[in-house]
Amino acid sequence: MKKKSVGIIAEYNPFHNGHLYQIEESVKATGAEVVIAAMSGNFVQRGVPAIADKWQRAEAAVRSGVDIVIEIPTVFACNSAHNFAEAGVEILENLGADFISFGSESGNIEELKGIARVIEENSEYIENFISKKTKDGWSYPRARRAAVESITGASAASLLDSPNNILAIEYIGKISNALPVTIMRTGPGYNEFETTEKFASATAIRSLINENEDISHFMPEEAKNIFFKSEPVDKDVYFRLICHKVLSADSTDMEKAPAGGEGLANKLKASIRMCSNLEELSESLKSKRYTRTRIDRFICQTLLGIDREKKTDNYIRVLGLSSNGREYIREVKKSETCRLPIITNINKDIKNFKGIGYGISVDILAADIYNIAAGKDLYRFSEYLRRPFCE
Repeated sequence: MKKKSVGIIAEYNPFHNGHLYQIEESVKATGAEVVIAAMSGNFVQRGVPAIADKWQRAEAAVRSGVDIVIEIPTVFACNSAHNFAEAGVEILENLGADFISFGSESGNIEELKGIARVIEENSEYIENFISKKTKDGWSYPRARRAAVESITGASAASLLDSPNNILAIEYIGKISNALPVTIMRTGPGYNEFETTEKFASATAIRSLINENEDISHFMPEEAKNIFFKSEPVDKDVYFRLICHKVLSADSTDMEKAPAGGEGLANKLKASIRMCSNLEELSESLKSKRYTRTRIDRFICQTLLGIDREKKTDNYIRVLGLSSNGREYIREVKKSETCRLPIITNINKDIKNFKGIGYGISVDILAADIYNIAAGKDLYRFSEYLRRPFCE
């Protein structure tokens, strides 16, 4: 009989005490016996390299209480909140997650469901509103927020002012079989730099790392030990890789990136020679219309050659397992209820499944680029040799 399970969509960039709190509270709230995490890979949703590679982050998660870590394919992970959420939910539901748990600033599942319902029931009006406003120079997030406010009023629409709430609403809109559960975020907010004795946002932790400050008290012991052995991306090398891609790529091809369009490719080509690092490049392209997140995601998609016209099916790429997780995966395979291919050995499994070749090829390239920028051996750390971490 299948064990009761709870799914979490995460980045663990890096894994910190707030993530541990969410796992513990999710298990308490649901009575789950298995924790499944669908996690972004070497490049995170906002379009930058992760602070540690996906294998290290998966190991940190398993050693800290997650039973199964699955990679969200890069083409979906390094994409809009809509695509990120849709792929993550599909993975978790195919693995039989009884619950999907997510953090939120709200902590109120009913009010989050209410906004998700408004967005679904008024999708045509909202998309038309967004289309008109973006043509007038508004950013997509601002236009979407205003569209919802025109229906619900300012108070209800204010839920869309907080990043975790936004993702929570996206998850709810995609869930069809599992029960949604939200855990109120504790400690500092998503983009806040303030810290408490035990808690700091991933944003704050990454900032402290850049300043060579001690971050050990914000992370569980096992995760801390793994993270301190990681080899981060060299920002200068990463920027030079971007420069080469932008200078050598055709503008028409660059515009096919999911975050492209509206002449962004030409703007990027015009700016690349005048900037000495990624921060300068992103800031030079940012405007009221183009948010920093969209710019960073576009640059990353350009580097990885992600083309919105090329399609791939979703799939389940296993990165890490506890003994409990191995048993659960075996039961899922036996039940034959999972509609997505489950991949544990890329060399063998890719030959057995059709429709995932493009997605896998982007994952392989993403790993190669990450390894080059992190100074790792391309052969030893290639996707063809890596196997899931098993506790």
